Amino acid sequence: MRAVRSRLARLRRRTTSDGGFSLIEVLVAMTLLSVVLLGAERAVTDTMEASLLAKEHSIATGLVTQAMAEAVALPFQDLEEGLNQNADCPALGGGNCLSHDPYLSYDGTAYQLTLNGVVQPSAGSTVPVSNTKASEAPIVPEVTTVSQGVTYTVSAYPTVNSDQPKLVTVVVIVTWRSPSGNARVVGEDAIGQP
Repeated sequence: MRAVRSRLARLRRRTTSDGGFSLIEVLVAMTLLSVVLLGAERAVTDTMEASLLAKEHSIATGLVTQAMAEAVALPFQDLEEGLNQNADCPALGGGNCLSHDPYLSYDGTAYQLTLNGVVQPSAGSTVPVSNTKASEAPIVPEVTTVSQGVTYTVSAYPTVNSDQPKLVTVVVIVTWRSPSGNARVVGEDAIGQP
């Protein structure tokens, strides 16, 4: 009987000493788990941000397409006449469109569309401003805003080049503020006189 008791005592000692984790082992395991969970959280956050930006970019591309379709539907003569120099732009604070438009520059004789300091779509292009219509989407006013969860600014410009008569190139710029900063989509299409 004494032998049985001694085996039981040894067995109890083994189970009590091997039955749990030390405080250091628990801390190491928690630290590793925290590192893994933080990495997974960052991956999920990055994926969500990329998905949101892709959605916003898709909406902006759709707005470019819509503005292009509206421009193509206009009479060609109206595109040749371009913007209305007397139109006001509520999207730019309600003042005169031409004087408040950040993409237009006036060189003393003609208006030019500039993106990052470069004349668009080519160096000799100008933006005509002899349209007298009070409202003619998307070129009068040339800047509007559209809200689809995010506020998008849609700007449309007919441009002409003296080297290519009877051809109007419409440039549409859609800008918005995204979580990663300001974003922009630009589209252009050449429309010939029918």
